[in-house]
Amino acid sequence: MTPNSDRSYKMKLRDVENAFKYRRIPYPKRSVELIALLAISCTFFLFMHTSKLNSRLKEMEVKLQPSEFSALGLTGNHISGHDAGKPDDINTLHGTYQYLKSTGQLQHLSAERLNNTRNAEIDVLFFNRVAKVGSEALLELFNSLVEYHDDLELERSGLHEKTQRQLKKPMQREAAEFVADLEEGTVYIRHINWLDFAEFDLPQPIYINLVRDPVERVISWFYYARGSYKNAIEYRKQPNKEIKPESWYKKNFNDCVRSGDPECQYVPHTVKDFMPNFKRQSLFYCGHHDDCIPFNSPAAIQMAKEHVERDYAVVGSWEDTNITLAVFEGYIPRFFRGAKLLFEMHNDKITNRNKNKRKPYIEPEVKELIRRNFTNEYEFYYFCKQRLYKQYLALNLHELEKHGLLN
Repeated sequence: MTPNSDRSYKMKLRDVENAFKYRRIPYPKRSVELIALLAISCTFFLFMHTSKLNSRLKEMEVKLQPSEFSALGLTGNHISGHDAGKPDDINTLHGTYQYLKSTGQLQHLSAERLNNTRNAEIDVLFFNRVAKVGSEALLELFNSLVEYHDDLELERSGLHEKTQRQLKKPMQREAAEFVADLEEGTVYIRHINWLDFAEFDLPQPIYINLVRDPVERVISWFYYARGSYKNAIEYRKQPNKEIKPESWYKKNFNDCVRSGDPECQYVPHTVKDFMPNFKRQSLFYCGHHDDCIPFNSPAAIQMAKEHVERDYAVVGSWEDTNITLAVFEGYIPRFFRGAKLLFEMHNDKITNRNKNKRKPYIEPEVKELIRRNFTNEYEFYYFCKQRLYKQYLALNLHELEKHGLLN
């Protein structure tokens, strides 16, 4: 081999070594790219197939998140109904005050921000009254208020409308249009579920309502349905209506529950009722959607809470009469000026209107037994009560603290 050829061979050998030493093999890079591409494709595939679920979960998350207006940002079951009345109970005025104070929310209370009356588009008061919460007593108070104030009028036609569990869209629209066409300064009262005025492109009235302990409500209805006054009116309207047997009128609630009588079995998530019993207090706030019908349904409760929070100026309770009247006066002054004074003047007439005098002793064990089936209904009830206390504190905090009434 010549020197030149030997040199050429060595150079080629060195070139080969360098090639292996500094080689860049594209295969590994392409593998990474392929894996990355597959990962992206899988992610996109999964995203496309779960987009509806993500959307639904997001809606639920928004509904469940406590806003600045949500009672206390707690569920009503923070303290059970069984413990209600204790000084540290979050479902009392004092308990609400202590909770707001301990969490730093007290200093941010604002009556203006808690006032939904400002969101109303017409000066019409719409009381879509819940059955068996004392709506007749509030009606009697309105009779006095209308007589006292020249600029108020009570539209009575709604008092004679048949109570229906839900309405179809055309009937909802008809009811909403009737309310929207009322003169300003009118009070309209009717047993009817929440109406979505925005859906029908109609102006929003001032919504109000009342709540009551869920178990006490169904007991009240049980005996009210058997009352002579109610049945006399019904039979006068429907002379051919079948008369129930005497045993039905004499039925005892305690025995009804303990015996497994279908009338007194409040089964969660049921849609059909053995007979009308108005056990769904939340239905009057939830509305006419199919999801509002199942009894003690979490979905129905969330919808009802959302409507209260957004649309209702005040949801009061005769269980807290002074607080309710103070909040009515403070947040809806045009319709409730002098309400506390008039209530005191006509107390007997107001509180005894449609009062159920036939209400035998109900065993505590029976109440506790059925209360277990009203868990979500109690959550809604306490939500409304906490919101009422929060509105009251926003109006009166300085005076209450000054006189040591919250210590």
